[in-house]
Amino acid sequence: MSDALDRECHCLLCEQPPKRWWRSAERSLPARERRNSRLVREYGWGVTGVLGTTMPDWAYSIGLWHSYGSVEVCLLGLPQQRAMLAVNEVGALVRDGLTLTPDLTLAGVIEEGELVLAPVHDSWYEHLFGAAIDYYQRPPFPMAQLLWPDEAGRYPGDSGQPSLWLPIDEHPGSVWTSASAAR
Repeated sequence: MSDALDRECHCLLCEQPPKRWWRSAERSLPARERRNSRLVREYGWGVTGVLGTTMPDWAYSIGLWHSYGSVEVCLLGLPQQRAMLAVNEVGALVRDGLTLTPDLTLAGVIEEGELVLAPVHDSWYEHLFGAAIDYYQRPPFPMAQLLWPDEAGRYPGDSGQPSLWLPIDEHPGSVWTSASAAR
């Protein structure tokens, strides 16, 4: 879904001050950005889980673009901890050499069935991926949605997950398009 050779990365690690100032500069960052920077430095990526209050839970990666030239991934509509585990599992597959491509099918990541990758329209970023925006400081950083099947095996089905490839203003009204979604 991306070409690591043609990528720009504006993350906190790529656009940091000179190394001798990094320690003091890092201390001035908000806790969330310090945490994400540390996870990306130490492990290559981190996972942010969002516990939905007015909408279902979701999780997404931060750092796959920086570390591996891979799209970031998100999984929406499953309980937070399960979504975080699945996103982390996909991160490990990327670390181990998997290239994420459009319509790729991933078996064995979640119990519900195979995951399928779909692109995410950039109109969803501010609505759902605030911690990634704060880490990357500005686009571009590509994001792909991990779609999971409903009980009838349909993608995305009526399982509570949105169709993030659609622009947010063209998406059918749902809890995902409401103004109450938090970054």
